[in-house]
Amino acid sequence: MSHIELNSFVRDQLEEIIDCAANTETFAQTKLLAAPIREFTHWLMDCLLEGVGVVVHPEFVELGDVLGDHGASLQQIREILEGTRRILFIVIREVSRLSEDAGDPFEIMDASMKLLEVNHSELLERYVINRERKMEETHLQNLEIVLDSIPNSILTYDENGLLTYANHTALELMEVDEDDIIGRHFDNLLPFPGYSRSGKKIWITQELIPLSDGRGSILIGYPIVRELEYYRILQAQTEFIFNAMTEGLVILDKDNIITTFNSRAEQLFGISRNEMVNHKGSLFLEKLQMDDHLSLLHETLRTGSHFTDIQQTISSSDGVERILKTSTRSLMGEDGEILGAIGIFEDLTDRLFLEEQVRRAEKFSVLGKFAAGIAHEIRNPLTTAKGFLQLLPSDSPDPKIRQLKEVVIPEIDRANEIITDFLMIAKPSAPKLKIDSLPNLIDDLAALIQPQAIMQNVELSVIKAEHLSGRVALDRDQMLQVFLNLTNNAIDAMSEGGRLELEMQNCISHVAVHFRDTGVGMDKETIERVFEPFYTRKQNGTGLGLAVSHRIIEGHNGTIHVTSTIGEGSTFTIQLPYS
Repeated sequence: MSHIELNSFVRDQLEEIIDCAANTETFAQTKLLAAPIREFTHWLMDCLLEGVGVVVHPEFVELGDVLGDHGASLQQIREILEGTRRILFIVIREVSRLSEDAGDPFEIMDASMKLLEVNHSELLERYVINRERKMEETHLQNLEIVLDSIPNSILTYDENGLLTYANHTALELMEVDEDDIIGRHFDNLLPFPGYSRSGKKIWITQELIPLSDGRGSILIGYPIVRELEYYRILQAQTEFIFNAMTEGLVILDKDNIITTFNSRAEQLFGISRNEMVNHKGSLFLEKLQMDDHLSLLHETLRTGSHFTDIQQTISSSDGVERILKTSTRSLMGEDGEILGAIGIFEDLTDRLFLEEQVRRAEKFSVLGKFAAGIAHEIRNPLTTAKGFLQLLPSDSPDPKIRQLKEVVIPEIDRANEIITDFLMIAKPSAPKLKIDSLPNLIDDLAALIQPQAIMQNVELSVIKAEHLSGRVALDRDQMLQVFLNLTNNAIDAMSEGGRLELEMQNCISHVAVHFRDTGVGMDKETIERVFEPFYTRKQNGTGLGLAVSHRIIEGHNGTIHVTSTIGEGSTFTIQLPYS
C-alpha cells in the first residue's frame, strides 16, 4: 500500500478518535491492557499511513505471555482481539472520511487485515505456548512436592555418578543443604559413609535402581523397621504417589480384580474408589456402559498387547462426556505369564476445547478479512437495482413491470438478509445487554410460531420457569432471532407433524432453555458440523442460521449445544449466565 499524506491536524484527530474508541472497550478498565493496546492501535494507524508492509509489534505480541501469566481465559483473549479489530475499523473509516488522498479503501482494508492477522496469530501462539509451559512447570513442581513428601530418602545420579537431586527426607537424614551436595560424586557426599554430617548413624537400607535409558540411577533408602511395618509404609507411600498423579490410574490383577483406582480416576469416571477396589473389572465397564471388547485395559489383560496414547470418548457414570488419552501395559511374571494390567487415562477434553477455540478464532479472523469487501461489492449493485425498480410505477398498465417489481424486490431483500447474516458471523455486532424477562420472551416466541406450528401439524408445548434464581441480561432482538432460528429448524424437521417442546430450567449459575423436537434427527457428523458457516442439509438453506445463533450466544457469554438421535428428534440447549 502506498504512503498516505495527512496533515498534523488530521493526525491529531485520528489519535483522539483512537483514544475515544479504545476507552469504550472493556479492556480500557484494565491497567495491564489499556496502555499496550492503545499504543498498538496508534502503531497500526502509523503503519497504514506510512505504507509499511506486514510487520509484528513486539510489545503487543508479548501480551500473550503476560495474559497467560495472569491466567486469562480464551474468551478474554478473543474479546481483546475483537476490540482491536473494532478500533482499527473505526480508524480506516475515519481515514477515508478525513482525507481525499487516502486511496482505495479496499487496499487499506486488505493491508490492515494482514497486519491484524499476523499480530493476532503471533499473540495467540505466545498465549498457547505460555499456557503449555506453565502446565509443564506445575507438573514438575507437583512431582517435587510428592517426592519431598515421601518418608524414604531418594537420591538421583547421572551417568558419571554425580548427584543431581536429593529429596527432603535424604537432606534431613544427612543433615546437609541441597546446594552443599549437588554435583558431588556418590562416594564423596559425607565425611563418613552411613553417618550424618554431625556423626549420627543413618538407619536405612538402600536400593540402587539403574535408569532404563542408561543415563544415571536412583538410590532409594528405606527405614529399617519390622517387615510388616515396612510393607504397610510402602503401601501407604505407593497409594500417596498414585493419588498425587494428574492422570487416572486403574490396575487389574490376573483374575480381573481391580486393585488400584486412584483419586484422579474417581474424578474422570464419576465412580468412588470404594465401589471399585476388590471388585471385578466388569463392574467398572457396567458403570461406564462400555462393552468389554471396547476396553483397551481388558484387551491388555487378555492378550498382553500394549496401547499408547489412544484417544477415546467415554461417558462417565454421572453422564459427563470426556475425551481421554489411554495407555496400557501388562504386568508380566518371570515365566512370561500375565499377572495383571495397568491403565493410565489422561483427560484431553479441556485441551482439545482450547485448541478448537484457537482454530475457530483464526477461522473467523480470516473470514472477517473478506466479509466487509464482499458485502460492499454485492450490496452496491443490489442497492442500485432495487432503487431503479422502486421508481417503476406500482400501477403501471404493463403487467410485466408490476410482476418484475413484485418478484425481484423481495429477492433483493432476501439477498441483503443473507449478506447481513454473513457479516454477523465474521464480525458480530455487540449485543445491547439489559435485564429482561426471559419468560415473557418465550411467550412472545410462542405467539409468533403458533400459526406456523398449526399449519405443519406440530403440537407446541411451553414449560416456563416463572421465578428465575437470578436476573438474566440479554439483547431481546438478538435472542429472539436465535430462538426463531431454532424453532423454524425444528418445525422444518417435522414435515409430517410432531411435537415441539420449549422448556426453561433453573440452574445454580445459569438458566437453560431446551428446544426439543420429534423430527428426523441428525447423525454424528451433522452434530459435529451443525454450527459451521455454510453447512446445511436443507435444499434451499444458506447454512448461516445456526452459525449466527452460535455467535450471538457467545456474545451473551452463554453456550449452545445439541444432542440428537436419528429418527427420534433433536434437542438444542442454550445456557445463559445470571447477571
